[in-house]
Amino acid sequence: MMSRQSGVESNPSLRSITLPPLGRLCASQLVLAGLMAIAIPIRPAAAYTEFQICAAELVRFASVAPELASVACGQALRPEDYSRCVVTISLRTPAATQEALQACTRVRRPVELSRCVVDITDRTRDSEVPSVLSYCRRSLLPIRFSECVTGLTREVDFATPRALDACIAAEDFPRQLFPNPNFVPPASSQPTLPTVPNVLPNLTPTPIIPPSDTPVNPVRF
Repeated sequence: MMSRQSGVESNPSLRSITLPPLGRLCASQLVLAGLMAIAIPIRPAAAYTEFQICAAELVRFASVAPELASVACGQALRPEDYSRCVVTISLRTPAATQEALQACTRVRRPVELSRCVVDITDRTRDSEVPSVLSYCRRSLLPIRFSECVTGLTREVDFATPRALDACIAAEDFPRQLFPNPNFVPPASSQPTLPTVPNVLPNLTPTPIIPPSDTPVNPVRF
């Protein structure tokens, strides 16, 4: 060991090597990161439950009171999707946080609901946020519904309320699949069916004639 150190000290080329400023900065950052990694214990990912993530996102990004966030996340079917729905609507639309909390509650597709509301409010001119929230919540396919509304308002120049009504009506029992059972066609359009005669077969049994003793061809003598 002493021989190695004496060799290094006796070699002027090794003593003259110095790190550039950028190298010294990177080295110090790596040392600091290593010390922090040793000092701070690593928490397993499984420790963060979906309810904890839901409450944290509502409190930090949507400014929801902790008590209200705990109740809302506790009643959510999918807590992470619920908080994502609320945060997206709160940050990207003029909707109030309370409206977003109510709209995202107990829906089948909360993330698609938020995309539906954002798409319609961003791509239409005269949309009202409470009405858009209500229609997107009623839709069974929120993404398809938003595409229908935005497509009609752009191409056909529909007003947004009219497009909302037209697209939601298309989802309620399509006529091709569920025709109106009370519809009766006019008499002239009903085809005339041919009359089938009511012919019944003769079911009277044929009488049985017993055999006689008289021969059929008697012999004459």
